[in-house]
Amino acid sequence: MLEESRMRCRRPVPALLRIALPLLAAGALLADAVGYSAIVDLREQTDLVVAEHHHDWSRATQDARWKMISTTKDPFTQENTYSYLRLLDRASGREIFKKPVPALTHLWISPDSRFVVGLSNVKLWNPYQIVVFDRSGRRVFEKSITSASWPGVQESVTNAVVWYKEPTPAIRLVESQGSVTLSVEDRLGTPRQFRLRASE
Repeated sequence: MLEESRMRCRRPVPALLRIALPLLAAGALLADAVGYSAIVDLREQTDLVVAEHHHDWSRATQDARWKMISTTKDPFTQENTYSYLRLLDRASGREIFKKPVPALTHLWISPDSRFVVGLSNVKLWNPYQIVVFDRSGRRVFEKSITSASWPGVQESVTNAVVWYKEPTPAIRLVESQGSVTLSVEDRLGTPRQFRLRASE
């Protein structure tokens, strides 16, 4: 009798819950315990040039970063005092350019030292995850990378965009008939291509 009563009390789990619960559990794996607040310095060099990047995402720069992300969403203005990319002549140490940029997490310089590529896995208050400058300091490419616009990208709730192969993706530039195509290895090992604006 007791067993019969137990059997009557069992109810099937609704189909919606059977689908939703695993999805909620998977999403929790990419939850952020705290907001991104790193201070980062990167350096890359060739025989001819040295590229340096600094960004400060600490509480000290919070007001300036909030102003940018809540209004223009443009980190390339002189109001950006918290993140820069600098290129130096390696032999003399002379500064070739210093530009405000988004927070970057990987630098690459083309073998001929004509282009500097900055990649980023930072999502928090960081509107672009890839930027490219030519040697004169002209910005020739920038792109926001999100899971909504690019299959295979993983995002945490607020902090990270996991899109390129870490720690060191394969990167190359191919010039053909006056155009330049950048190839970056994504997190699954697939080359992703970007067409750059013509460099002067």
